[in-house]
Amino acid sequence: MSMEEEVLLRMIRGDESAFSGIYRHYHPALYIYLLRFCKVPSLAEDLVHDVFLKIWEIRERINPKLSFSGYLYRIARNHVFKTISRLATDEQMREQLYRQLADIDPEQPEEVVRTREYERLFEEALSKLTIQRGKVFRLCRQEGKSYDEAAAILGISRNAVKKHMVLGMRFIEDYVYRHGDIFMAIWLVSTFY
Repeated sequence: MSMEEEVLLRMIRGDESAFSGIYRHYHPALYIYLLRFCKVPSLAEDLVHDVFLKIWEIRERINPKLSFSGYLYRIARNHVFKTISRLATDEQMREQLYRQLADIDPEQPEEVVRTREYERLFEEALSKLTIQRGKVFRLCRQEGKSYDEAAAILGISRNAVKKHMVLGMRFIEDYVYRHGDIFMAIWLVSTFY
């Protein structure tokens, strides 16, 4: 039995000192991993704490024979994506994040670069849509046409336009989650939903 497996077994049985040891061991790397997604140190720290709280709550379901780090990072990744979705729809949560970001100067070189990266990533995702889906998206979201107007212009049904929008937004959102960071995802979801 490996040392990690032994510590995991102790944690599964409720040993808080074993949990603390796991926390101390994985905290730095998990923090850096989550910071890569969200770029806000205080938010990354909150996410790390949430992930370890979840680990403690579901400790009985952990299989010590399987890769704990893989399990931990999968939970962390899922949690950051759920947080992105909540930030996009929860006004109070979004305002709290924006207050944390108030000290960021948009004229700073790194912010200018980030804005350009957002624009590039969004255009890249848009370019990967099917031709019809791209036309629907441009008409409805960029030109402000209603579904009925877009349907008339493209010669398709309103339901087809709606379906293209739903699938197009899902694709763009997924693309941004895989290639971007939390700010891009928040901007995308709050702008287009």
